[in-house]
Amino acid sequence: MRTMDNWIEIYENLSIEEFKKENCYDTTPISEYLNDLLKCHNLQPKDVILKFNMDRSYAYQLLKGRRNPPRNFLLRIALLCHLNLEETQTLLTIGRRPLIYPSNPFDAAVLYGIVHQLNEEQVNLLLHDIGEDCFS
Repeated sequence: MRTMDNWIEIYENLSIEEFKKENCYDTTPISEYLNDLLKCHNLQPKDVILKFNMDRSYAYQLLKGRRNPPRNFLLRIALLCHLNLEETQTLLTIGRRPLIYPSNPFDAAVLYGIVHQLNEEQVNLLLHDIGEDCFS
């Protein structure tokens, strides 16, 4: 996946006609990104299935790209992999899900968990304590 600096450099060198002709936008499938992310963190699909207590076939559908992962699944992956905020926002962007907005109490608790490297259980307790729905 390209960084923002890479995209800026590409766009600077394109005319508007070239941009229209080319597929000059990031089309990384979320399944590919998720699998790369898991691999980077030495995790396998079975780890996700066990950790999230998910139905095996549903988890594989999400990870193989047959279904689009819901936002909460992506946030749980971010917590599992201890992603920072920028990495989490990238994950949500590629998954075409809303970014984290701290004005939303649920998102603020998740953001707190990301910043403080909390695990999912700790974030669920925080969500419960502030009266928000938990992940699972």
